[in-house]
Amino acid sequence: MMRAMRRAALALLGCLLVAAPAAAAPPAPPPHASERSLRRSLEDARALVREGRLEHAELALRRGLEVDPRHARLHRTLADVLDALGRTQEAAQERERADALEPPAAPLPEGPTGLPTEGLLVVVVPPEPDASHLESLLNRWPDGPELAALEQRLGVRLPGARVLRADVESVLAAQAWLAERGARGVLTLRIDRAFCGDSIKDGRFAVGQLRAAAAPAGAAAAATELVRETVFDPGPGCEALALARALERVLASAALRSALAAPPDARGPFRGPVVRELFPGLDRRIEAQLRSGEALLAAGEVEAATAAFRRAAAIDAEDPATRAYLHEAEATLAMARELSKRQGGTGGDSRLDPRLSPEQLAAAEAHLRDEQHRRQQLLAALAVLDEDVRAPEPTLLAELQASEIPDASAFGPSLARRRAGGEVEARAAFAPDGALLARYYFPVGSDQPVLREDDSNGDHHPDRWIAYDGLARSEVWEAPGGDRPTLRIVFTDAGAHVARVEVDDDADGRPSRILHYQAGELVAESRDADGDGRLDTFDRLDTEGRVAVREEDLDGDGTVDVRSTYREGRLVRREEGLGH
Repeated sequence: MMRAMRRAALALLGCLLVAAPAAAAPPAPPPHASERSLRRSLEDARALVREGRLEHAELALRRGLEVDPRHARLHRTLADVLDALGRTQEAAQERERADALEPPAAPLPEGPTGLPTEGLLVVVVPPEPDASHLESLLNRWPDGPELAALEQRLGVRLPGARVLRADVESVLAAQAWLAERGARGVLTLRIDRAFCGDSIKDGRFAVGQLRAAAAPAGAAAAATELVRETVFDPGPGCEALALARALERVLASAALRSALAAPPDARGPFRGPVVRELFPGLDRRIEAQLRSGEALLAAGEVEAATAAFRRAAAIDAEDPATRAYLHEAEATLAMARELSKRQGGTGGDSRLDPRLSPEQLAAAEAHLRDEQHRRQQLLAALAVLDEDVRAPEPTLLAELQASEIPDASAFGPSLARRRAGGEVEARAAFAPDGALLARYYFPVGSDQPVLREDDSNGDHHPDRWIAYDGLARSEVWEAPGGDRPTLRIVFTDAGAHVARVEVDDDADGRPSRILHYQAGELVAESRDADGDGRLDTFDRLDTEGRVAVREEDLDGDGTVDVRSTYREGRLVRREEGLGH
């Protein structure tokens, strides 16, 4: 009897085991969860390398490779770590695996481009002196290694072309300078970026950016391109490599190739508008000479003013404003000399009596007010560029130009209306060359902005927004990869310190990581570990930046299920079942 009961119990247990639901196995993580895990492994490893903790960096990378053994950058970064640990044979194997998974970029071509180079003049122009981000390039011009590397590549790709370096003086006299050289066509190149970097987010990288313009003689317009090349995990000579790859993009541009291959126009040499496209910055230099001439005219120094206008004409004799000023100044100079002769002089005195009639005085005062307004606009633009934790003062912002709001439903205007509690109006700050620096949003009728909108990478799409509490910044949003922010920074202490950073990896409006700060130090982190859109892991850090307490919500019900306590990076206590 007992044996029969035991057999029945075993049979029942077998049925229960067969019928047990498969849901007992943990659900597979969503695909993007593993992507985040891999990215975090890379970032953690890079941070550990900076701290000199190479063994821990190796462990972080190997954890990532357990998730995805076919991740090329994990293998390549591991190779660098193993090299630093002196394990060169293992490093070579990892590098071979990385190259097999993600073959390196094809080597740079070593032959001519096929473009006609007879009579072609290639001019490398100096960086613009008013671009603060190019300070290092300016300091090295014209002796920097970037320039030598670019010229070497030009010799390989455009053999037979004449390659010259243009200094500031030759740029100022560009039209005459080109005419003296009798070129069939011209290609100008300006190095805008050439640097190597190393960040926790991207690892080692190199950036090269070139501004290029090309035109045949006599053309009515020039073809222009701005190309940027980023190389990840570069080897030695990374600036030269990035510039060389940027040059390849220039030489592959259909518009530039068409301009370089076009025959010269029979209508004559290079025209003023084309020269100004070939040599960027000439508009700013012409404007500077005209302003100088205006000031000298106002002081009665007609001959010196005429010389300033002639310097502007040497840059572009076809510029309408320059021609008008020069004609007026030369006529005034001739009149001054004639008056000098009539008064018994030799006719050599070119200075006019600065005493003015009431009508002339009124006109001069109006001109002075215009100059003051332009100066205030320039000061406002400079204040926008120098903005740190506070917005420019309302008196400066009042000088900005009223601006249309291109898309009222876009993120920036929508956020501005929410912060203003109603409709908003916009004012914009422009650089001297007309480029948009920033757009500020104000409640209608107010002089204090609620939001600043920037295009930080120059692609004509806003990607950074700064919100204000009074005039102090309170929050910053950034959208490096699109039109929806993926990063939000919240400030405290009147904008001086970061309170927290929210990272929204998939731009769905819900943060996947939140970093908490106190007095500039990272003290806690919350994150969505399983990618379901809810924060479920909460870390408190010790003074060394290590996890001190980790709390986890395993079932997504909003309560902590597991609490782990660490001391000096080691687990000392684990409490489970807290949410039940």
